[in-house]
Amino acid sequence: MTVYTHNTGADRPPRMLRVMCALVLAAGGCASGPETVPPPWAGNIRGTYPPELFITGLGEGASRADAEAKALGEISFYFVREIRAEQSSRTSWLERDGVSSSESQTGESILIESQTRLVAVRYAEDPWFNPAKKAWETVAYINRDEGWTAYEPDAVKQANAFMALVQAADEETEPFNRALRYGAAAAYGESAGYRTVREFAQALHPGNAGRLFAGADAASAELARKDLAAREQATVYIECPTDHERMIYQAMVKALGTAGFRAENSRNAAVVCLVRVEESAVKEDIGVFYFPTLSGTFSGANGALFSFRIAAERQGAMNPDLAKRRAYTALAAAVERSFANELNQARTRLVNQ
Repeated sequence: MTVYTHNTGADRPPRMLRVMCALVLAAGGCASGPETVPPPWAGNIRGTYPPELFITGLGEGASRADAEAKALGEISFYFVREIRAEQSSRTSWLERDGVSSSESQTGESILIESQTRLVAVRYAEDPWFNPAKKAWETVAYINRDEGWTAYEPDAVKQANAFMALVQAADEETEPFNRALRYGAAAAYGESAGYRTVREFAQALHPGNAGRLFAGADAASAELARKDLAAREQATVYIECPTDHERMIYQAMVKALGTAGFRAENSRNAAVVCLVRVEESAVKEDIGVFYFPTLSGTFSGANGALFSFRIAAERQGAMNPDLAKRRAYTALAAAVERSFANELNQARTRLVNQ
């Protein structure tokens, strides 16, 4: 009788393992895990990605995805570093308007990171596992020419918007409005949105950015001089028929001076500001109460420029003279406190016309 025995696998591999080995051998050998031979960029990143052509960021992590995320972070940090280096040379980066430089930097960093997402960031096709570090390493990079192609429309939009404001100011015939328009252009040129795009473009592609923003940069350098000249021409005569101890007149002079305009005593001034005070006094058994408000109109050679209205809180006292003094004191304080905002609103309306 013939006896058949079952092979237990001790003398040859199971069929599935034999098939897998055959496939591996057909592909060129048994796999040994991730590539551990360093690619060319690992020892000479500048040679592989010349800095005049590429912006690069190195990253390492427990996985390839982690390494790529770190490399992308380095790309963003490159722009943050380059832009802050530029901003540190400008006085606009110093603390102003109650906003500290650290708070400004945080806001600008968010804008910079959002700009980075607008350009094509690519990753090395040959990431590797560094056995010495037991970590993956890779490179994120931006081709400067390719990145500029993607970013140029935003840069053009910002440059054109700024130049439109400057041109409108140059063509304005009323000195007061011209000063307001130059102020609007200066504010736009110093805004986080414009400066971030301008400086991001410079860091991305210095040559193309310099050519694109050449006109805007030249106009920006002249803005302070033009603004000062316009304000010197826009002298203001203040007419205030109803006043108390010249409190409102003096408050208007101070508010105008803070805004960079000079008041003069001649009606031949470029601008006449007519201020009308409404006392709205009410006599009651317990005293006299005022609800003081004022309205003002600025007029130039071609007619009215803008109007504003300011109100103070109710003031009163048993003594009528004291009540009136309190009313005018409160109204004068409201003028000094609120006029800058009224002027900014007039500037916004003027620019949006």
